[in-house]
Amino acid sequence: VTKGEVYKSQYGQFPHDEFVGKQYGTRMTSKTSARGGWVIPLNPTPEMWTKSLKHRTQILYHSDISLILMMLNLKPGSVVLEAGTGSASLSMSIARTIAPHGHLHTFEFNARRHELAVKDFEANKVSPKNVTCRHRDVVKCGFPKVEGGVDAVFLDLPTPWDVVQSAYDNLRPHGHFCSFSPCIEQVQATCSKLRDLDFERIRTFEILGREHDLTQCKLGPPPDNSHLLRATLKELKAAKKNNKRQREAEQAAQEAQESTSATTSAAKNNTSSEAAAAASKRQKLEKGEKEPQQTQPQTDANTTTTTTPKPVEKEENKQNVSRASTKPPLRSFFVGMPKRHGARGHTGYLTFAVKC
Repeated sequence: VTKGEVYKSQYGQFPHDEFVGKQYGTRMTSKTSARGGWVIPLNPTPEMWTKSLKHRTQILYHSDISLILMMLNLKPGSVVLEAGTGSASLSMSIARTIAPHGHLHTFEFNARRHELAVKDFEANKVSPKNVTCRHRDVVKCGFPKVEGGVDAVFLDLPTPWDVVQSAYDNLRPHGHFCSFSPCIEQVQATCSKLRDLDFERIRTFEILGREHDLTQCKLGPPPDNSHLLRATLKELKAAKKNNKRQREAEQAAQEAQESTSATTSAAKNNTSSEAAAAASKRQKLEKGEKEPQQTQPQTDANTTTTTTPKPVEKEENKQNVSRASTKPPLRSFFVGMPKRHGARGHTGYLTFAVKC
């Protein structure tokens, strides 16, 4: 914010003088815009600095920066060596992470970039107690000896393998090392030097980011196929009954065949017994004995018994009506699809290692 200047955009004109004395997050409305455009001043952060800085060199973005901060195990109070300040994109994030008691020693071999980096630290109100920016060719001269050693070293150099020995000398036991290189041949030479110095847990990462679009979709309930299920159950019951009837008919036919064969074999035996029974009957008639008559139950010819089927309620129709009247609501969900041009291309390789 500069006194007397005006910020102009598609949302209107905003004099810098109106921002003075306002708190961060205050909504500032343009007085010249017919649409009532507005802006909100925000407290500067390393993320905002990375997106808005002037590129003096190739910079690291926060997909890489976040991994660097985690793998170097940086925290408040850490001491860090950085070779290759450049546009100070990574330096701002390191300074915030190690504040308030940590310190960053960053080195830039280009004099002009060194001067601009110092001004950027002052403009972002980075305390000199947390950051020291020096003009030094680390590849030729190496790092200066830091009293007490450092917790981490980061290299962004054309030939990082030439500085591995100097980094090893300054690292504390179990200190962390990281090197950024755009070419795989640089990674191979750096890893070879790290193995010669007995570094452990040597790993190389390549970070690629892809943005996705989320689209909200709505899906109704599945169709009601209960009538098909009921029809299938009826068919299964009818087939079961038919199979049962067929088995009963076959069993009855087999029993009838067995009974006919038994009657033919026993017919001869029954003939003699019938003749003896007839003879005894004649003798009884001659003596005057009466044959007992079998009594049959009397039935009234005028009375007839009829059974009327009970009325069956059509429950299925009632259920269908209730289902049609109460439809369940549509379900909403999100579908993620990668953007066609949303992938950020290759920027480089990050090589990590730990001193024994």
